[in-house]
Amino acid sequence: MTHPRYRVPVAPSLATVLAENDLAMDGHSWAVSCVDSAQASLRTAGAAVVHGLADRLALDGWAIAALPAELPDELLRRVAAGVLAAVGTPFFSIDGGRGLWLDGLSGPERAPHSFGGLAAQALHIDAPNVTAPPDYTSLLMLRPDPAGGGHSVLADLRAAAVLIADDDRELLRRPVFFEGRAERLHGVGEPLLPFPVLEDGPPGNAWIRWAGKLLTDERNMAHRLVLEHFASLLGDTAQRVRMRRGDLLIADQRRVAHGRTALGRQDGVAPSARRLLCQAKARFDAAAPAHQVLRLRSAA
Repeated sequence: MTHPRYRVPVAPSLATVLAENDLAMDGHSWAVSCVDSAQASLRTAGAAVVHGLADRLALDGWAIAALPAELPDELLRRVAAGVLAAVGTPFFSIDGGRGLWLDGLSGPERAPHSFGGLAAQALHIDAPNVTAPPDYTSLLMLRPDPAGGGHSVLADLRAAAVLIADDDRELLRRPVFFEGRAERLHGVGEPLLPFPVLEDGPPGNAWIRWAGKLLTDERNMAHRLVLEHFASLLGDTAQRVRMRRGDLLIADQRRVAHGRTALGRQDGVAPSARRLLCQAKARFDAAAPAHQVLRLRSAA
């Protein structure tokens, strides 16, 4: 379960300031004026949050910002957008949400393993099948599963990649893998199908394009064994996180895969009480407050 060191508390006073920004959009990105205002507030009134996020992201590739749970849903969305701006420019990649935030109200009408489904969701990064996957993904918990399930799962992509056998590594570097479709997406470049799981590039900057659904896509059956090997290595690094109302999970997609355990039994759970999780993405911005902190530390 979540160790306290992963949690970065957001004080009510900072939340009040960040909530002053609305969720106006410039296309699929949070409005520039809102991003600038939020980042300015983080620099002047949110130093503890910025440093906390920078610490956790540098060490583990993910962090949880604990927002004041007593805020109403709409204000939590605003505050979460402001906190997400600590790492870059928030945006949405999938249509159908409340502007920036895409809601995933859990229910039996959803595909079981999808966002908002009731079954477990395999480890993955968001949009592995495009030329520019989101640098960061975020999940905002508005209502945990009343049945006690639906824990988030996080796994270390780089730690798993180090352990790949040489023969497997050679195959995973080939652009021969398929996962789903890449349609009607925003801010993520162009479709990339097929693609390599392991991308060549500078250490720490190359993508590991992983999704558990690679194992079930019929187009990958000739390579299933090597995919199973990597899935096992990645699973060995996984840890579960019990998210509370107001928790904002931020994950660096070059380092961390995420997933979900199955929800508990939903018999008798009213729709208004079901698990409600929101997602938004962020594009890396070297001038964002958290990256400024890390750059100053490395120069010291």
